[in-house]
Amino acid sequence: MADLERLNETFWTAAEEDRNRKHYQKDGLLSELFEEDRKALLQLPEKSFECVRYEECRPDKYGLVKIDGRQYSTSPRFAKSSVLAKISYGTIEIMTAEHESIITHARLYGEDKKSMKWQPYLELMAKRPMAIKYTDFFEQLPVNWKEYIDSCTVPEKQEALRLLSVLLKQHDFSVATESLKIASTHGHPSAESIKQVFYQLINGRSDRVSLDIRRDSIPPMPPASRGSTHYDKLFEKGGVS
Repeated sequence: MADLERLNETFWTAAEEDRNRKHYQKDGLLSELFEEDRKALLQLPEKSFECVRYEECRPDKYGLVKIDGRQYSTSPRFAKSSVLAKISYGTIEIMTAEHESIITHARLYGEDKKSMKWQPYLELMAKRPMAIKYTDFFEQLPVNWKEYIDSCTVPEKQEALRLLSVLLKQHDFSVATESLKIASTHGHPSAESIKQVFYQLINGRSDRVSLDIRRDSIPPMPPASRGSTHYDKLFEKGGVS
């Protein structure tokens, strides 16, 4: 189970259900023995104790830090600088030297060797948008975002990556994917159109009454195609005359 918090909750439930049986050695129910023990317990502290350790790290040129033999991403702007890792059993929080949070990862166990949070890297990717197809980030994109970025011009790719950099700060890909789906209803949308739909969805204003337009009142339009291939017919085959 990947979610350790949820796993701990199942242990708590199992212990609660198991308390009404007899102790294997002592006479009496577990619940009764616990009540006797509780009378001898000291008062718990008012403030909870945070069981973590801190480790100073130096990200490599890609902004990756290594903790317990596994890699965690930070941000390109912290490459070759000093950061502080706050390590608990379930999370790795990367912070600045002033204890300001940069990013938080689920702690890796087992065969997993690398945790990559791409949002801080998208602004840098926007400077070289043609290279995105060769990144792990592109492979992890939802299908409709892959198709959308593939069909974008270079400036549109830059705008799309900058948009994702903003959208993924506070939300996962599910809302961004739904926003693209809605914005694409009437063709290839701009980054601004996707952004408008996104904020309508998260602010609860996604329902809009569609205009009732009579189909016979709309003149037929030829299908529009993107790209420059339709200019090929302007050139004669066999060279220039």
